[in-house]
Amino acid sequence: MNNKKKIIAWLLFIFWLLLIFFFSQQNGVSSSSLSNGLLAEIEKLIHIPLTSEVAGYIIRKLAHFTEYFILGILTCNLVKEYFALNKKQYILIMLFCIFYAFSDEFHQLFISGRSGQIKDVLIDSSGSLVGLICYYFIKNKKRKIEMIFKSKENT
Repeated sequence: MNNKKKIIAWLLFIFWLLLIFFFSQQNGVSSSSLSNGLLAEIEKLIHIPLTSEVAGYIIRKLAHFTEYFILGILTCNLVKEYFALNKKQYILIMLFCIFYAFSDEFHQLFISGRSGQIKDVLIDSSGSLVGLICYYFIKNKKRKIEMIFKSKENT
């Protein structure tokens, strides 16, 4: 059973790294088209016209944050299969996410119509940090709930 969890954790982690790479591999026109398409769907959903340039910028930055939020969680999920998550592990996970964000922005320097930006590394890193914090609190809340149920079973 434990090996199955490790395999799933690895598959999700690798899939997510490849997905981030795929999005970064898109040229500027394709990337903007994807953002504008998403923006059009949001406009239909909320029935409020959005300024395309500003809203498109916000959508792109939220996408960066979300990609790395999920990367932080998936990396925690993978590492916990091998190590107890402690302060050192969380720091190493965060450093990995920052490194991947830098490598992602460096990669974009070689894609037509794209550019690598330090502010995107900061947004990506913020997403990872929030993902790690959420993972930490959910893990600890789950542990406390399990302890409560175990103590009730023993009484």
